[in-house]
Amino acid sequence: MTRHTRLALAFTLCLSAATASSASAASELAGCAAKRESIRSELRDAQQMGNTNKVEGLSRALDEVNANCRDDRLVQRHNEKIIKAQAKVNQTERSLRLAQEANKEPKKIAKLEGKLEKARAELAALQSKQP
Repeated sequence: MTRHTRLALAFTLCLSAATASSASAASELAGCAAKRESIRSELRDAQQMGNTNKVEGLSRALDEVNANCRDDRLVQRHNEKIIKAQAKVNQTERSLRLAQEANKEPKKIAKLEGKLEKARAELAALQSKQP
């Protein structure tokens, strides 16, 4: 193995360890801190790849998060999304129940059941995520 190859391998291993470390740190963070760390991680990757357009966009996004992100607003927006998703589940359940009571076509009932399953999955995903 040449010296150049060993250096490249060492660099790759260090980069992998740093990425795993920052991913682990980001998963422990919540709210605005998690957003910042996620953007910083993407920014580092874009810089290493030499993607200047992405670096500029991510730099603007980081500035925006630093200037305007507030954990209380994130929680409020997240809770509003959960309420909206719950309302969609409730409405779809009602539509399905009415269709079943009216003995609608099996196709229509199956379509509503699929729609309800999707709405429940979206609600569960929102409820499992931290803002």
